[in-house]
Amino acid sequence: MALMGRKHKKESSGSASDAVDLERLRRDLDAAEAERSDAVRAQTDLAERRDAVLATEDVAQLEAHEAAVAAVERRVAVAEARCTRLAGEIETAEAQTEQARRRVEYAKGEKALAEGRRVLQHEYLPAAKALAEILNRADKLRAAIIEANKQLPEGCDPLSTMLEPAFNGQFYPEVKGLTKEETYFVNKETGLRAGPYDLPEYASNAHKWERRTRTIDLPLPLYPAVEHRSVLEYVNLPDIFPDSYLRSAPFWGRPRFGNPDRTEEQRRVF
Repeated sequence: MALMGRKHKKESSGSASDAVDLERLRRDLDAAEAERSDAVRAQTDLAERRDAVLATEDVAQLEAHEAAVAAVERRVAVAEARCTRLAGEIETAEAQTEQARRRVEYAKGEKALAEGRRVLQHEYLPAAKALAEILNRADKLRAAIIEANKQLPEGCDPLSTMLEPAFNGQFYPEVKGLTKEETYFVNKETGLRAGPYDLPEYASNAHKWERRTRTIDLPLPLYPAVEHRSVLEYVNLPDIFPDSYLRSAPFWGRPRFGNPDRTEEQRRVF
């Protein structure tokens, strides 16, 4: 559009002064439209009175009426011309204001682009390299533990290869931790536990039995159902250059927490 392509407008067209000018133009247009409406009403009134003037058969009155009609037609024409001019100026001003707003946002985007590239180049890259070095050191330390476990002295237990302070896997697939709740039924009269053929949950037998629960400690299994998920296996640090990694995680792309009872925070982060 012609309005969008003007090259010599001031860059400050989106400033407060331009907003004031736009508001002034809108007020002027409101006044011009009011004048046009008033002139059109007067023109309509004169048109409705023409027959009555002709009925007087008075040339002087007819000339005066026609002069008034011509005058009001000029009022209408001038008012319409003013409305058209002001509407065009408002459209131009609004287009320039919008372009000024977009230039401001574009400038912000250019600044954000430069800052984002600086952050990745001068902040992320050094920090990622430092983190990769830390994790590589931890890898070597864990490898030393594994090697020591292959050559255990007599009477020594294997060392834990878990470097994190707490186990984050799952020992048993059906429960969390090393305890589970057990439900059982006791006969209200005898105090004996229900056997496999007592059917205490049948409606006809329910009044004879009392439902109880207890917590049972489970033995530590030799192999957990879900192994401990070390941070060493899940940290993936891409380089800022294509197809390059500062550290590649072996389980990259797999969720670190897959058990259904993980917390909402764990769902969000992992």
